[in-house]
Amino acid sequence: MKTGKELAGIVRKAVVETLRRKEPVEDGQKLGADLGAESIDRIDLTFRLEEAVGRVLDEKILFAEPDPTVAELVERLARMLEEKK
Repeated sequence: MKTGKELAGIVRKAVVETLRRKEPVEDGQKLGADLGAESIDRIDLTFRLEEAVGRVLDEKILFAEPDPTVAELVERLARMLEEKK
């Protein structure tokens, strides 16, 4: 099982790569409002996270709330991985 710090790194890296950002993302930034993620970006991000953790994730990781922050996404990922043990 990955630590919270490792999961945070995975999420940040996936967000940066998906959105083709040159600067790092911050925990409090919202995927849509602050980072400009659209629906297709969220789907791509889900695939990247699945690849990074080696598990199929529930799509609600990115769609349960309209606009999660990076930190909320890390928390959701941790919960999903814990549930699938």
